[in-house]
Amino acid sequence: MAENELEVVYPPPQSIIAPSEAPQEASSWPWVTEALPPVDGGRDAWTFLIGATVIETLVWGWPFSIGTTFAYWDTVLFPEGTPGRDLLSLAATLQTGLMYCSAIVFGPLLARYPHQRLNLQRAGLLISIAGIIGSAFATKPWHLVLTLGTMYPFSGLLYLPAATLLFEWFAAKRGLASGIMYAGTGLGGTVFPYCVNYLTKKFGYKAATVALGIGFGILAALALLPIKPRIPLPKKGSQDAKQSRRLDYSFLKQSPFFAFSGAILLSSLGNFVPSVWVPSFALDLNLTQTDGTVLVSVMNAASVPGLLLMGYLSDIWPLRTVITLSCMGSALSCLLMWGFATNVQVLGVFVVLFGALGLSFSALWAKLIAIIARDDPNLPGFIFSLFAFFRGIGNISSGPVSNKLLSSNIMLGAAGGYGVRNYGSLILYSGLTMAAGSIVGVLYRDKRSTVRRV
Repeated sequence: MAENELEVVYPPPQSIIAPSEAPQEASSWPWVTEALPPVDGGRDAWTFLIGATVIETLVWGWPFSIGTTFAYWDTVLFPEGTPGRDLLSLAATLQTGLMYCSAIVFGPLLARYPHQRLNLQRAGLLISIAGIIGSAFATKPWHLVLTLGTMYPFSGLLYLPAATLLFEWFAAKRGLASGIMYAGTGLGGTVFPYCVNYLTKKFGYKAATVALGIGFGILAALALLPIKPRIPLPKKGSQDAKQSRRLDYSFLKQSPFFAFSGAILLSSLGNFVPSVWVPSFALDLNLTQTDGTVLVSVMNAASVPGLLLMGYLSDIWPLRTVITLSCMGSALSCLLMWGFATNVQVLGVFVVLFGALGLSFSALWAKLIAIIARDDPNLPGFIFSLFAFFRGIGNISSGPVSNKLLSSNIMLGAAGGYGVRNYGSLILYSGLTMAAGSIVGVLYRDKRSTVRRV
């Protein structure tokens, strides 16, 4: 290579580089004229990760503790006989489903207008706050569908940049960093049920929900401060700006994309069922509402070490092994533990196992995306949006499917938890779909090449 010739090194996937090989020089991006902050460490990287984790905790904490709120809606706010009561399960699952599905719109929007990222995040924050506070004044079930179901998902605009910019700040430690960030979901899901329960009992549903909406807004606004790109944006309208948005769609023809998308879709069909229905299942076992709250909190608390462990293991273990551990392990916990649970002890063991294994699958996304994107720096955000969309389809469908399964009595009188009310078919559905996801997820061929230099 000539002495003055410029060498452009695109960021390689985290799975094939060491920390010392991660791109850190401004010459990797021709429009950058100053040294970049280091990857995998340094003040900027860690403050980014802290901010991203707080946003993860806030944005996903509410949806992942929705089982507690749903139980209150179902028994107190809109009791048996309320018109439109079937919409409650839709309101409970729609917010999470739309947050995932909206990534297919928000991802390209943020990529098309990167200079407007902060304004779009602020807009998403304001709309989601309005959704939370608006739900406090719901007098009919469809009001909850409108507020929490359709307005709250705009918090995806707040969350998505935090999830995708992580690929700029972390390379060799990307799996671990993803596990830390996604652990925020478990942390939020652990804390939120107690906050909702305590505030509702002390001040009433309306005041509690308004207070939570205000607190959500203040903390999220502070967490936005360290969320910024590592690589400065090129000048608007420049050739560099156009190049930075160009996508290579050839990955859509490769087996890893189909295998990983199929695993996410299939596992998501059953993955959200326990979080929503375990509190109601506990009530049908003649346990208390507090028991249901504790079970959801324990499930989400167990996901924190689970996410950290899965993220770390994805950096050092064969990916097929980790996929099987997460998906098949959670499937077996549903079929064998929840399926035969008739007391709080067995149900407690189930929520710990499911929380640690079933709710930790998202920690593998960074590894899955790195295999598909290879060394293309423009693909991770787009692939993340597609993965989120597939997960959203599974989530949204789980509400109507759950209602249909609970209205059947084909397993009524069966042994253990299978015979409680009509939960048997629901438990089978949840376990078998996650098992299918485990099988599909390992059916890929990895043809990663060496780092591309041009």
